[in-house]
Amino acid sequence: MTALPLYFLVLTFLRSLSNGVDRLCNTSFSLALSITAMVIGLMAAWHMRHVRIHRRIFTLLICLSVFVVTCGLSFVVNAFEARNIIDQYAAWYEILRYAYLIMFVILVSSVYRYPTFCLDVHRVYILLLFLIAVVGLGQYLTGNAELATKYDKYERVAGLSAHPVPFSLEIVLTFCVCELSRRKMRLPIRHFHIVVYMLFLVALVLSASRTGVALLGVTIGIFLLAQRPSLLPVSAVAFAVVIWISPFGELFSDLRSVPEYILRGEYVVWDWRTAVTSVHWRIHHWYYLSTLALERPWIGYGPGQEILYSPFSLQAHNQFVEIFFDTGMVGLISFAVFWFSIPLVAMSDRQRLVISYGKKSAEIGTLHFWIAMFAGVTLVALFDQSFNRETVAFSHLIVSIFVVLAQPEAVTERDVGSPYSHVSMTSGSRAIEALGGQ
Repeated sequence: MTALPLYFLVLTFLRSLSNGVDRLCNTSFSLALSITAMVIGLMAAWHMRHVRIHRRIFTLLICLSVFVVTCGLSFVVNAFEARNIIDQYAAWYEILRYAYLIMFVILVSSVYRYPTFCLDVHRVYILLLFLIAVVGLGQYLTGNAELATKYDKYERVAGLSAHPVPFSLEIVLTFCVCELSRRKMRLPIRHFHIVVYMLFLVALVLSASRTGVALLGVTIGIFLLAQRPSLLPVSAVAFAVVIWISPFGELFSDLRSVPEYILRGEYVVWDWRTAVTSVHWRIHHWYYLSTLALERPWIGYGPGQEILYSPFSLQAHNQFVEIFFDTGMVGLISFAVFWFSIPLVAMSDRQRLVISYGKKSAEIGTLHFWIAMFAGVTLVALFDQSFNRETVAFSHLIVSIFVVLAQPEAVTERDVGSPYSHVSMTSGSRAIEALGGQ
């Protein structure tokens, strides 16, 4: 079992880069990593059979398993009775994706109690953030940025992801995990943090994605509202000014016609002349898929099939519309229960933290940061992106849950010159008492 923490870190690092490798080299590296992770997850589950698992983690696994069973039921009904399944490979791939997430949760739950979990996660994620930001910047400087869609007004970078939008999601969530683990370990912000975070912001701008900017803005906004309400107005004005003078200003200003587009009912019939941004066609897309889904409201058309029924041959860009179309009301309810069981896991120790440290403590601040991040992800999943399809970003979200659940002691500085010169220990450790005695 001592090899599991190392395997988890290596898997997380490689899987975060594999989509870009597949895109650039036309390989199946991501699939191979996912299958390997599922096998290791089964081994971890076997070794943990006598270990008492966290009650809410167990509930999360049950909810996700029920949703996977629902996907299988939808596949069977559509393939053998209704014969609506068009692409069986896509259906199996979706089921495999959710099975991978189950195994990934089991894998992380088997290692998050290790004393150095948060520190190791921070090291890997700060390296990962630096690498993907530098690759994105390198793409721009070498002229490899491109117009990803016909709505794009600027050339965009995709880094080591399959598309600029997933790239922006992944890089923002990577930053969030870095900050969560840093706050959890009570590490000070050092020069290399500042350098990496600046590179992250530059790469996010070069992705020219409203998705990532919205996620970052919502996360910081809600966190400031919970922690420092007095700073929220100033921060909001500063954020708005930066957005306005950047290329994102024009991207967000184009959304002014969205309310009128909805009120006039122009979304009912597709007309590219009235749909001036990608948000406009998404609204029509949601209407089209939802209307079609009502013809099979209970079990849907089968997992992974919305692209084949879409008039644009694209994902729904709304995970709940997509789940409803694919698996019907049964699947939507089971997925919603799973989705909203995620914050219940992260907040399961809130009462203990309040009693032990107080409502204004750094520990509660870390939890508030995670809640803000989850709220941002949920908004993105509702209005901008099929987050359930983003395996790498979903994996980052899962890791963040266990960073919040981990219980390292406050770090103890030994050498001011070293960025990681401290000891991380679990609560109640005799070694902590020994250090205190020294």
